[in-house]
Amino acid sequence: MRKEYLLTLSLVFLFIFPACDREQASDTVIKEVTVTSKGRVIQSIVMPLEKNTDLEEASASFQSLTADRDVSIPYVKLGEIIQIEFSDTAPDSYNLTEYILRDDGTFKYKKETATPVTVEFEDKTATFKLDSNMASFLSSDSKDYEAGATIRGFRLTGEWVDQTKEITFVVRTDAK
Repeated sequence: MRKEYLLTLSLVFLFIFPACDREQASDTVIKEVTVTSKGRVIQSIVMPLEKNTDLEEASASFQSLTADRDVSIPYVKLGEIIQIEFSDTAPDSYNLTEYILRDDGTFKYKKETATPVTVEFEDKTATFKLDSNMASFLSSDSKDYEAGATIRGFRLTGEWVDQTKEITFVVRTDAK
């Protein structure tokens, strides 16, 4: 009888303590991020970011966004506003960088062509205007200048109190 009691008590503690710990940790985790432009949702990926992540590892999320042929990359017209809305808390610090991508999500040009993007934060929403990117004019292929032929990847690196995350999303736009 005593063994059954101890076994039951041990199992209860085994399930209660980890559940309490998970509850506490989830208070600081990003629960949801929504990226939109003119009411259209833009698919995004939120991932934890290690301090020494190199740029090639970071491009994997762009590749996964462009790999799914069932999901089309949304077209965003130059001059439109893109919003990144955090459902819980905005990052304490952030950095938004833009890249020109190939169709498969890999970088089209060297990392030196990456462009920092100015973001305005209000409460839990970051916004920026989609301006033309000078790197989109580097191509010698005339097809790259057709409407909607430029694929641009955005990587927002955000730091919260105890974690760093990257939010990546991809849009299709015009070169000019």
